[in-house]
Amino acid sequence: MTTNIAHGYRESDERREFRASTSGALSRIWRNDALRDFPDTAESKLAELNSDIHRNLALGGILVAEEHGGLGATPEFATVAAEELGAGLAPYDLLGACMTAHVLNSAPVPDRDLWLRRIAEEPRPFVFAWPGKDSSWNIRDLTPASVIRETAWARLTYVPGLVGEPFLAVPARRDDEFGVTLIDWAAAVDRISVTEVACADTLRAIGHLVLDGVECTFLAVPERAFTEALMLGAILLSAEMVGAARTCIERMVEYGLLRRQFGQPIITFQALKHAVVDAAVDFERARASVYRAARRADATSVDVPDGDLGEALMFARIAKASAGTALRSAAKLSIQLHGGTGFTWENLSHRYLKKWVTANELFGSADAQRRLIYAQAQSGAR
Repeated sequence: MTTNIAHGYRESDERREFRASTSGALSRIWRNDALRDFPDTAESKLAELNSDIHRNLALGGILVAEEHGGLGATPEFATVAAEELGAGLAPYDLLGACMTAHVLNSAPVPDRDLWLRRIAEEPRPFVFAWPGKDSSWNIRDLTPASVIRETAWARLTYVPGLVGEPFLAVPARRDDEFGVTLIDWAAAVDRISVTEVACADTLRAIGHLVLDGVECTFLAVPERAFTEALMLGAILLSAEMVGAARTCIERMVEYGLLRRQFGQPIITFQALKHAVVDAAVDFERARASVYRAARRADATSVDVPDGDLGEALMFARIAKASAGTALRSAAKLSIQLHGGTGFTWENLSHRYLKKWVTANELFGSADAQRRLIYAQAQSGAR
């Protein structure tokens, strides 16, 4: 196997150690080679794997403060974890726990502290139930759950992470107040229904969610907290795509060095070499954008001016657009470079392309992000 190209980056010792420990722990419980035997329709198996990775890696509480039982890490470290999960095509959704933790940090105590501790300690994962087709990241642009007293009704489409019986964090409105409603799926299973959505990436469950009079806990939070949470989710999703693109490039280089024609490795042929370098350039650009966005998100809070939030949003949208482009380039080239085996089930290249098809659309495609970046730049120039 070729050297992991992530090792070529200058990282702090702490971040490098965290990357190595996350990658090592993941490799002990999940190898993406197992995907060759993984059927395209296996929801129960997906739920089992998702829960297993959640328990063993203990990443659910990565953004939860240590005083609440979490790791107390920054968004930058969560981004490292997401990149390694994406590199291994791990069937685990980190977005839900991180987005929920971020929103809860703006909620009033003591309920906030109770639920933050549950995120860090519960063996079941959390799902942040935001419509996956939304690209505005503004709660006023969707229909949130309706809450009367402590009972919720909602109909949300294309929600990622709906597998097994997770805890739900649902954007909601009670009277004239926005907030998040928290639900234990296992305790309200007869009031919750999910329609599974067929998608290209069968390692990420997506579904339409209906809540029909579900008992819940409602916590009021500022509108801005939702925008920040979606920004964080988009960054983590971008990191997953960057990790997947990294693995594609590593596999291409490895195969190109092994496969020989005319007495030399095919990777030395100019046409192939230039194509791989182009994919690597897209990857480098995307990775830099993702970590810049993560650092900027770390410096953003409800206490800073809206102008700073606008800049952080711009960085997150650039990261999402760049990561989508990078994974598309790497996955398509991987299929082509592997020749006659590239499109077969035994070769994993198709899995990376399927990951791009699904992840690119969640929370706004690359094209949608570019349109929003342009609109934001135009409004700022006036």
